[in-house]
Amino acid sequence: MKKEIETTFQALTIIAEMVMKFGQLYILDISSEDWKHLQSVRNGLEKVIHDNGYRMNYDKNIKQNIIKR
Repeated sequence: MKKEIETTFQALTIIAEMVMKFGQLYILDISSEDWKHLQSVRNGLEKVIHDNGYRMNYDKNIKQNIIKR
């Protein structure tokens, strides 16, 4: 059986950068309905990272946004 191609590390790194940008939204006026949609998108992006064997890193002392699980 052919193995599925995993998402590349570079793509996962870009996705992680997008997740980190969501943190900047809390200071802006966003409707509760839009906030629900945005949270759903963020959860989906984090799931892609998780499903590829990584986890988000929120420690600012570590440069890389994703860490191998």
